Amino acid sequence: MTTWITATPPTPNGHLHVGHISGPYLAGDVMARALAADGQDAWYSTGLDDNQTYVPRRAWGENCEPEETAERYTRSIVDTWAAAGVNFDKIVRPQGHEYEARVRDLFSTLVESGHIVAEERPLPFCQGCDLWLYEAYLGGKCPHCGAGTNGNACEDCCRPNLCADVVDPFCIRCGDVPVLRRTKMHVLPLEPLRAGLEEFWAACDMPERLRAVCRAMAADRLPDILVSHPSAWGIPTDADPSLRTYVWLEMAEGYAAEAPPREHDRLVQFFGIDNGYFHAVLFPAVNIALGRPELLPAKFVVNEFFQLNGSKFSTSRRHAIWASEFLPVAGADLLRLHCLLRRPATSRTDFTLDDFSRTEKILDAWDTTFRGVFAQTATASADEAALPADLRRSGRSVRAQLALARDYCRPGDFDPPGAVEQLASVARIIGSALDEVRAMGPTGDSAAAVLRTWVREFAQAAAPIVPGGSARLLAACDGAPQPGRYFGLGI
Repeated sequence: MTTWITATPPTPNGHLHVGHISGPYLAGDVMARALAADGQDAWYSTGLDDNQTYVPRRAWGENCEPEETAERYTRSIVDTWAAAGVNFDKIVRPQGHEYEARVRDLFSTLVESGHIVAEERPLPFCQGCDLWLYEAYLGGKCPHCGAGTNGNACEDCCRPNLCADVVDPFCIRCGDVPVLRRTKMHVLPLEPLRAGLEEFWAACDMPERLRAVCRAMAADRLPDILVSHPSAWGIPTDADPSLRTYVWLEMAEGYAAEAPPREHDRLVQFFGIDNGYFHAVLFPAVNIALGRPELLPAKFVVNEFFQLNGSKFSTSRRHAIWASEFLPVAGADLLRLHCLLRRPATSRTDFTLDDFSRTEKILDAWDTTFRGVFAQTATASADEAALPADLRRSGRSVRAQLALARDYCRPGDFDPPGAVEQLASVARIIGSALDEVRAMGPTGDSAAAVLRTWVREFAQAAAPIVPGGSARLLAACDGAPQPGRYFGLGI
């Protein structure tokens, strides 16, 4: 069985922040590592999202060309993934003749089949900037929930808009109120695809909040989606080169380009709730229209927002702690453990230094405990049956909780915070057992050897969560020289 795992392509308009890391990227890596540890075939992929309008928007502030912005931050993003131990089998860059041809073909096929239609529609236009306003160029309030939004989709309620219906619109570049002008664009009506979407929603494993978004959209007439805009950024459509393909329509083909080289049995997609409508509605609609059932996910793993001082981490607003700056200070083990422990799986969580300090103390305690285990003489063979009754009970608890930790890294019961909590509990059990073994004195050789087997099993179960530290701990189990630390910096 091959499990294909995807993580949402990030926009190269800034460095990856801790909120990004706590979302799809680490979580997908954990699942891929856990499947590999079980001897299963996993393919983990992502891409970059160069054609988002957030890239030229960032270039305005940096006084450079959008292409320079995309290249600079792409290098930073890829380097940060590597430093955090996030290993992808494939990263798709949305560039080059072959990629653009794929996107153009997708668009043309949907036009020829009648799923995409050209229409003249109103769109906000900034006269001062001579700029059509959509996506990152447009600000205002969501017509559905009233929250602050950009064009095309709302991050708060996860529902799309038509730009012309954004309330109190303004130009992001200059702040002026735009005028509405009619212009030719392309739309993808979703209502004709309702039956296929409802069948897909019923079959897909997804969080209740995302299912509620689907239900809310289905309760109304499913909307028309703008899939091209008059713009100078993005991939031109063959139908009209002055119109650029909507980047989220493009991404449906971007995911197809990430596919594993072998047939996959299931597709699991990781993304933030702000991208929920695209993954649960738009991409499935495109793949249903194109007759590509192999691109319909079996499971969505969705995170809510990781906040900083009560507000969402944001690259465009520069409200963030940059992972590239944090990793050299904290190390990959600590960043991974904290981001997974505080992962906002079902509700928003907040990054605080107090919480981070508590996570650091968890790793410190692990190091102290495991170093204590290896300091005990263990020349006798490990005989768990000969342990005192309370230590035998501890052994059963260790095995049960490590089994849960492994389960929480697998697709069926995926819960990284739960996995971290089980690991932390096991480390405490080993620490308590260590105190008892120390009290045994010279008669505790066999018991000390048993503790080492528990430490080995801990390291194996923890490997998807903290691969670097787990590898060092396993090496120590195999007789390698003791490092300065098993987990964190100071190795």
